[in-house]
Amino acid sequence: MAGLSDFIDKHINRALALIIIVTLYIVGDYNYLLFHSLAEMVSIGTAWAVFMLAWNSRDISENTSLTFLGIAYLFIGVLDLFHTLAFKGMNIFTESDANLPTQLWIAARYLHSVSFLIFAAISRRKINSNLIVLFFVLIVSAIFLSIFSFRIFPPCYIEGKGLTAFKIISEYIISFIFIISALIFSRKQAGFDRYITNSLILSIVFLVIAELSFTFYQYTDDLLNKMGHLFKILSSFFVYKSLIELGVKQPLNLLFHDIKHSEESLRGMNDELTHLNERLETELQQRSNAEEQMKLALVELERSNKELEQFAYVASHDLQEPLRMVANYTRLLEKRYKDNLDESALEYIQFAVDGASRMQMLIKGLLDYSRISMRGKEYQLTDIDKILSDALKNLSLLINESEASIAKKNMPSVRCDQLQIMQLFQNLIGNALKFRDKERKPEITITSERSGEMWLFAIKDNGIGIPQEFFERIFYIFQRLHSRVEYPGTGIGLAVCKRIVERHGGQIWVESTPGKGTTFYFTLPNA
Repeated sequence: MAGLSDFIDKHINRALALIIIVTLYIVGDYNYLLFHSLAEMVSIGTAWAVFMLAWNSRDISENTSLTFLGIAYLFIGVLDLFHTLAFKGMNIFTESDANLPTQLWIAARYLHSVSFLIFAAISRRKINSNLIVLFFVLIVSAIFLSIFSFRIFPPCYIEGKGLTAFKIISEYIISFIFIISALIFSRKQAGFDRYITNSLILSIVFLVIAELSFTFYQYTDDLLNKMGHLFKILSSFFVYKSLIELGVKQPLNLLFHDIKHSEESLRGMNDELTHLNERLETELQQRSNAEEQMKLALVELERSNKELEQFAYVASHDLQEPLRMVANYTRLLEKRYKDNLDESALEYIQFAVDGASRMQMLIKGLLDYSRISMRGKEYQLTDIDKILSDALKNLSLLINESEASIAKKNMPSVRCDQLQIMQLFQNLIGNALKFRDKERKPEITITSERSGEMWLFAIKDNGIGIPQEFFERIFYIFQRLHSRVEYPGTGIGLAVCKRIVERHGGQIWVESTPGKGTTFYFTLPNA
């Protein structure tokens, strides 16, 4: 039973259309005027139904070209209505002959074919419905004026002679325009479903057949005229199928065709977003795991660093006394037995003393390095100008010996460990004095300026400079760029500076040009 019901639903419209066509054909044999009126009313009803559908859906349909076709069918129906009323026997336009309905017919078909052509060409484009209505009002008004008032519309039918050349040629032109429209529909699919597009193309095919039928009849009630009207009804049937039935039963396939595609696109985007969200959750979980592992590693590293600092401090402290004994007893040995030793023995003793002294310096440097974190003082609001003055006093002997010129300005107050900041300035200024150019007197400038939440300090000299490839290496512990004979030292001073600055939450870096000088920059938080 269900299969039979589906079969009936599927074919009921075709059966009704066939019954209407057969009935009209029979009526045509009995009374041509009745046949003509019924045939035209079917076409007019279809045209106005298309207009109602398109006009009422213009605000919700994204394909506004359907609105254009609906407006066109409204005015095509108006011309067809006047064509029907002007037909001989209707007794409406009593002073006119068969030429008037034929003129109205040709005018309606020109409007019909051109509208189809424009509809096919502008599919999926935005239009202004009010302007379209105004356009058709002007066109149809011009047609009525040319036919009824000015009578300049070319004759289409002459009593006793039949169709004029203008009418016959017009039918061919109209047929050609319909064919072009069908080709455009076939190529562009007009933005609708394939079934709807095919229905529109079939509608055009039957219109072409109807137009060709109207080129050969001699009398208004002969067979070719009847066949032309029947083919016109078939065309209306396919317009009905494509733009009314589907517009009601399957509105998403017609009025919301673009929305359907948008939904499919959104569905695809949703699937993609879901997939991306899953990937993101996985990555976030992996990152969370990595961060947890990193935290554990940082805790372990901090513990290890503290143990290393403790070891370095203890080792440095405990090694001080044995080394001091080695150095003192070696010097005592040299003093007491100097006259009993040869030059080689005295030289060996000197090597031992120098080695012990260097070891003491290294251990002292290592002890200072480890004390930065372990023995650091609490931060206090400190006048940097005073700290800098104390550092320069400690370096006064070296400053006087080198005849250095030192300028300072714009020193702020910051919260810091006073002893460590003094050591920082002392190390950096001491390096500027140590690595001076032998051919010119040292010139050192110390400045500061506010940079956001930090104070930026700069210590600039005119010394020998540092090659760029060593800008990072010099801040590592026990790193030296020169021999001890040229420039004595342990290679710990800049590593101590870096550790002091980082403990205070700042950064330190260097800019230098070999042969011209060096500038050390470091930042400290604002008080």
